[in-house]
Amino acid sequence: MEVRKFHFSNREKRSPIKIHYKDLELYQKKRLWVSLGLIIAIFTLYLVVTCTFLNQNRANQITTWEKHLSTDPILMAEVEKRAAASNATPVSIGTFVGNIPSLSIKDSSFKMYLWIWFRWNGDDELDPMNHFRIYKGSYDKLDVVKDEVINGEHYQLVRTTVTVNRTFDTTRFPLSSHQMYTYIESSYPVTRMVYVMDTSKGGESTISDNIDISGYNVMDHDTAVTAYQYESDHGDPSKDGDIINSEFLTAVMVNRASFGTYIRCFIALVGTIIWVLITLFICTYHRVDPLAMIPAALFGTVTNIMVGANLLPEAIDTGLLEFVNFFGIAILLAGAIAIININRVRNKYETYEFAGYYGRAMLITLTAFTIIGNFLLPFFAYIWW
Repeated sequence: MEVRKFHFSNREKRSPIKIHYKDLELYQKKRLWVSLGLIIAIFTLYLVVTCTFLNQNRANQITTWEKHLSTDPILMAEVEKRAAASNATPVSIGTFVGNIPSLSIKDSSFKMYLWIWFRWNGDDELDPMNHFRIYKGSYDKLDVVKDEVINGEHYQLVRTTVTVNRTFDTTRFPLSSHQMYTYIESSYPVTRMVYVMDTSKGGESTISDNIDISGYNVMDHDTAVTAYQYESDHGDPSKDGDIINSEFLTAVMVNRASFGTYIRCFIALVGTIIWVLITLFICTYHRVDPLAMIPAALFGTVTNIMVGANLLPEAIDTGLLEFVNFFGIAILLAGAIAIININRVRNKYETYEFAGYYGRAMLITLTAFTIIGNFLLPFFAYIWW
């Protein structure tokens, strides 16, 4: 096939001559569509897979929340059986969440300031405020507000700050929602004492309207009475078989209050992508080789990755943070390959008008995917409701 060569004056070389698609040679159309087809197919497939994954994880948050608040009917039936057989004392329990002083994803822990109250009849020696522990956590010194008997009913009210170790789901970080579960576990087995939900007027468990968690808003709050069954008797000769302890769960779900952390994590990457698109624009419209400018963009990419990594623990879930970074790197590589192809067309075939047409097509396509990708990924990661 004879390749047409075009020669231009210096004035003509300062700006590309615009041609129409119908004016392209067959091999030029093939080169154009191969490049466009690969970009469209790869980026579309990538966005479909990642957005579907993020959306599923977002939906799973609600499922996980409901699962923690539900009880095992078989286990609860066993609790009722053992409690009835040994005439265990029912203790009404409730909590008030006064504040959440800290939520650290990096340290895998959170703190919750709680008011806890107990009410029961009979068994003067029960003293539940001094016979409980925090599952997977600990609490500071108890501040006893009340410990008295009112009209024959025992009433205890304490305040404390609990610290709970919890590995947070980082799949949708830095737009992820988080769930905090505080299990107050009785030190007594259910044969001695069982928790029951305090449903008396004014005794319902609530959460403060003035909770201030840096970077988060409270989405939901709930409580539940559950139980934990140990598979052994801990070597206690007075026990026969496994041990079941009553538990009271206080759950709080929070969601990101804004996109501030997201912008902080990816602002360097956005600058890098813009830099690559500018180099592609320069190569297309000014007929210079800006390929040497591309390596500078890598520093922005590395900086961006380190910002997000420093906010997370060493073991993280693959998700939004990696997806956005991979997407940005793919845009960078696609832009570099486009520049290489433009230079090849100009230097080998001297078809300057096709090089300009090809460059414009790549620039428009990559710009469009940059906008679409950076909209869809956070859209499917954030809980909007």
